[in-house]
Amino acid sequence: MSDSTNGNSGFIVVSPFMRVLNHSFAGITESRRIAVRINKQTMDVDYEPTNLWFKRAASTVLFGITIATFLYRRKRLQQVGGLVSLTGASRPVMSGIAWTTGIAAVLNSRPITLEASE
Repeated sequence: MSDSTNGNSGFIVVSPFMRVLNHSFAGITESRRIAVRINKQTMDVDYEPTNLWFKRAASTVLFGITIATFLYRRKRLQQVGGLVSLTGASRPVMSGIAWTTGIAAVLNSRPITLEASE
């Protein structure tokens, strides 16, 4: 086969952006390796190991979003004197974002476990 940089190479190449996302959230999916390219004819997959630096950076970003969201929610409550009815939709939306990103950060920060043998 020809080089994978050629458009007619016979390979399906995973975009670098998707690989970064897969690396970043590898803890959530518990994947130890990321698909890089797939041969169109044989469907053989080339993998690369999960990049733990991206995974740890993603965990930090998720925890940061959680903290920032809780702080913003608290600020909004202080602006209206604690009257929940005056905060509008931002309070429940922010609470949902905070809990969702917090749970994702906890899941992502777990060590990657070995895949079950088939």
